Amino acid sequence: MATELAMLFCHAGCEVKVALLDNGHEWVSESAIRQISGSAPLSAAHRPGWFFAQQAFDLAIAIAPASLTQQLLQARLTSDPIIEFILQKSPTLWLLQEPAQIPADSEDADAQLIFRALPAQPHQLSPFYQQVFAECIAWLAARRKLNRKTFALNYQIPEALKVIANTRPAWLARFDRALQSCGLGLASEGSEADLIISAYDGPQFDADNRLVFVEPALPERAAHRNGALFIVFVAPEIDLTALTADKNLLLVQRRNNALHVADSHGIRVIPDLTGQCCYTRFCSQLITHLSRATHGREQHA
Repeated sequence: MATELAMLFCHAGCEVKVALLDNGHEWVSESAIRQISGSAPLSAAHRPGWFFAQQAFDLAIAIAPASLTQQLLQARLTSDPIIEFILQKSPTLWLLQEPAQIPADSEDADAQLIFRALPAQPHQLSPFYQQVFAECIAWLAARRKLNRKTFALNYQIPEALKVIANTRPAWLARFDRALQSCGLGLASEGSEADLIISAYDGPQFDADNRLVFVEPALPERAAHRNGALFIVFVAPEIDLTALTADKNLLLVQRRNNALHVADSHGIRVIPDLTGQCCYTRFCSQLITHLSRATHGREQHA
């Protein structure tokens, strides 16, 4: 059934290469793979010509790897030459795995690993593969739209609070992972970012040395490139409706297992649902915003 997923990509015009892990060459027909992909598979017993090429892949998909193989992929250990090849040639790896084998903290794992749970019944595999195919194509399209856009994520804890709270919270790791998973790159130090995020939404010390929640300081836009998008997180204790957002400044509030996002059109709520991470969906909206801004600048030029 896994060949069905390969056929979907081939019919869409993608160049597909197949690697057989966990002694797959002993039970998978090489001739069937040749008919689908047009080339021999990579296996422990055979190194086809494309194995030695300098070609990189846009993404890789591993279907139900053995437990040990998955651990090697997650840890990025390269004791197996096929695993080493996959990790070197593909920036992102989708792992289609049995639900019991998916780590509980998969949302906080490496941003280049994307887990999807295989269905329990064989008759559900076909629609599942179609869904994965659609997700991958959308992901590739988003990367093309972004055209190497970068983000800067700033979580600046007040100096006086670092003694008791000097760690990045779990939600920030989820957000960081979602940003990188959607194709945004982390801006290098000293470079201009397309997306500038001020994520600290905790308390501050006032003049009387009391912990209080205050309205966030808005960014100095003149110091950044024209057209940059700014995201500012706001403490839940602050009235979001009293603040002003615009097309290049989004205000975000974490409240009631959801994100409340204020823009020039008003406030939208993005709930955090099982299987639908609110940070992933928010990042999807940011991609749309960034791609529209780029298109608008190109049209103006």
